[in-house]
Amino acid sequence: MLYPVKPMSSLSNLLLTLTFLEPVLSGIALVAALRAGVKRRYPAVLGYLGLRMTSGLGLLCLLHVPWFSQGGQVSLILRDSLFWLLYVAGTVTIVFAVREIFNELMLPLAGLRRLGSIVFRWVAVVSLLVTVFAVFPLHTGPHRMATIGAQLMKCASILELCLLLFLGLTIHTLGRSIRSRVFGIAIGFSIEALTQLGVAIWLGTHPEGYMLGGAILSSVTLLSVSLWSTYFLFPEKGKAEGKLPETSPLMRWNEIAKALGHNPPHVAMGQSQAYFLQDVEKVVERVMTKNSAG
Repeated sequence: MLYPVKPMSSLSNLLLTLTFLEPVLSGIALVAALRAGVKRRYPAVLGYLGLRMTSGLGLLCLLHVPWFSQGGQVSLILRDSLFWLLYVAGTVTIVFAVREIFNELMLPLAGLRRLGSIVFRWVAVVSLLVTVFAVFPLHTGPHRMATIGAQLMKCASILELCLLLFLGLTIHTLGRSIRSRVFGIAIGFSIEALTQLGVAIWLGTHPEGYMLGGAILSSVTLLSVSLWSTYFLFPEKGKAEGKLPETSPLMRWNEIAKALGHNPPHVAMGQSQAYFLQDVEKVVERVMTKNSAG
């Protein structure tokens, strides 16, 4: 994502170069993903790459408009608002992409996949509500959008790191390998998340180093996008979709997860005992009538 840039030094020139390269490499990764035929499997990932490419190109064009790049009060407010709006949109797209990766990993375990999706949905909604209601009373104007965007990105980064931890613990159990595309996509997002958290902590004590932090984040973004391009350009290996043994603990947990949320089966009851006794009485009456007649 682009960062508001002011002409200062060679560091600003480096940041501008990285800002120019980002939409280019994002476009290459998007074309590679489309050629690999992963549009149905990872629509949010493609949406994220498309957002980075189009927003980067759009903002680069705006920076060459004299009125927009002069640095007036109105243009600064518009630039910052547009930047943080795109930042929030990118964060939301990342959340959906993380969910796609989880669903792809859990394809052989439908029960755990459904249960995990429900938990994931509630965590995302609660994180959004807590962030918005915690920020709105404390900030106004452009600072409000900036704070919301930063907090949402922290929540998304934590989700990405949790996904990486889960992937590292279960990748072989789920029949995947480090050469599978789902692993490459997760690694790319996790590298970005770890860097964003680290830079956010560092900027908390060194606010004057925002340009250096932006350069670091842009460099890591280019690294992640290049990694995705590599995974998309080469044939996928290790795509074994979870042929798990029946004795696997995950299979037992999957059966439990399948049972959750379903009504217990209804068992058809036999006839009442009263009907049985009535039949016996009728048989006895017929026998007695026949004997008396005899």
